[in-house]
Amino acid sequence: MKTGFGGAIVYVPDAVAAAAFYERAFGMERKFVSDSNAYCEMHGALPLGFVQEAFAQEGIGAFERNRREAKPAGIELCVVSEDVDAAFARAVQAGAAPVAEPHDKPWGQRVSYVRDLNGVLVELCSPWSVP
Repeated sequence: MKTGFGGAIVYVPDAVAAAAFYERAFGMERKFVSDSNAYCEMHGALPLGFVQEAFAQEGIGAFERNRREAKPAGIELCVVSEDVDAAFARAVQAGAAPVAEPHDKPWGQRVSYVRDLNGVLVELCSPWSVP
């Protein structure tokens, strides 16, 4: 059986607020909001979903919550942009906490890092591909 990466889901206090933040900060658009507002999904090449923490906890039990005042989890979400500097400025203006200003990597990619309203680490980067 062949498998592959299908998307990411982030547990948050308020799924609708998280989706609204990603619209303002990163220019994403909502694809779906559940009737209960416990789940929101964003448009993109791969799904990015937000699930209310209380709803997630019912199914999996306790987990470490994403919070701005805590250290970020050892994972990041990547948002690809042709203009990383403008994307970084937009995100910070929308309330993202700056982590690393835009800079170039030795392989030619431009990257920067912010944390979203819940403390999730987000990389803003130029497109990349593996040769």
